[in-house]
Amino acid sequence: MVEPYGGRLVDRQVSDSERDRRDGELRDLPTVHPLIDQLYDAEKIGIGAYSPLDGFMDSASIASVLAKGRLPTGLPWSIPIHFPIPPEPSVAGLGPGDAVGLLDPSDRLVGILHIDEKFPLDRPAIARGAYGTDDPNHPNVADLLNGGDTAWSGRVDLLRRLLPPWDRAELSPAEARADFARRGWKNVAAYQCRNPPHTAHEYIQRLTLEREDVDGLFIHPVVGRLKKGDYKPEVILAAYDALVQNYYPPDRVALSPLTITMRYGGPKATLFLAIVRRNYGCGSYIVGRDQAGVGKYYDPFACHRIFDEFDIGVQPLRYGESFFCRHCGWMASRKTCSHPVSEHTATSQTRIREALISGTPLPADILRPEVAAILGRPGGEVTN
Repeated sequence: MVEPYGGRLVDRQVSDSERDRRDGELRDLPTVHPLIDQLYDAEKIGIGAYSPLDGFMDSASIASVLAKGRLPTGLPWSIPIHFPIPPEPSVAGLGPGDAVGLLDPSDRLVGILHIDEKFPLDRPAIARGAYGTDDPNHPNVADLLNGGDTAWSGRVDLLRRLLPPWDRAELSPAEARADFARRGWKNVAAYQCRNPPHTAHEYIQRLTLEREDVDGLFIHPVVGRLKKGDYKPEVILAAYDALVQNYYPPDRVALSPLTITMRYGGPKATLFLAIVRRNYGCGSYIVGRDQAGVGKYYDPFACHRIFDEFDIGVQPLRYGESFFCRHCGWMASRKTCSHPVSEHTATSQTRIREALISGTPLPADILRPEVAAILGRPGGEVTN
């Protein structure tokens, strides 16, 4: 199985016994309520999903990532992981050498940030460097421009995992690797998604499962904070449950959610998401058309080309555009289908969303009936 990125799986989790031993210290700790984005990132740092990072980036690391696409060590990295200081007066004076507790929305102490630098955050520069634009209509850019202009960096101690709003275990990188080893998988292909599956998704998943060099498929939906118009996390997970349980052999496919805030950064976000999946034990990574894109900000195939520029030790499995061909009666691409465009139906999430919003029947040509039944339930609508 592929080794973790940087050679070692970071583990910043504090054991129950250690937490009990430090109970007095923790009671006296100044605390903040970070944005959910930073709580997700703190958790993923703690469990090793962002290895080799063991904390939030300092100013030199952010500058290196933006200028070179690499950490100061030279290791490729494409998205800054930073911690804007929450606007809470009680912690305004904290700086290097201090520690601050991270509270979740229910006031549970979930982590500790050991501050090693306090620095101004150049939000427009991060927007341009990470997302290629400072247009406030871009969802991640809007978040940046509306956020704080000062940041802390430092190592993270994870005291306890976040509580997801669904009754489902989320595998850590160590747990995913143990599960893959138990199944006898060595080369695992990761599938990144943030929408319920339609037949184009299933098509490239099946093509991947047919490969002789792939032992198993890890479907890993991002179900943290998404953007307006995205599907609710519980709908995404239920839809994938339906696909996996009804159409895939159980010994070939694993499914687990990934609670991070989605970065819609096109090629740079694709590279970041592939690095994360390497830490989960995936040596191959499926790259579809316009992965991690939004609007018309990115060339749809720039997410393919970035793997030629940066070697992250993961094999990209690149797939082009596919469609439903009425004459063929199934999914196809221009490499496999000779029929005219008039026979082709686009496998578009837009079609599905429009049907949900208007109350018209869901498109049966691009949705499995079990998935369509889930999307058609009350509460299956997209987020506001």
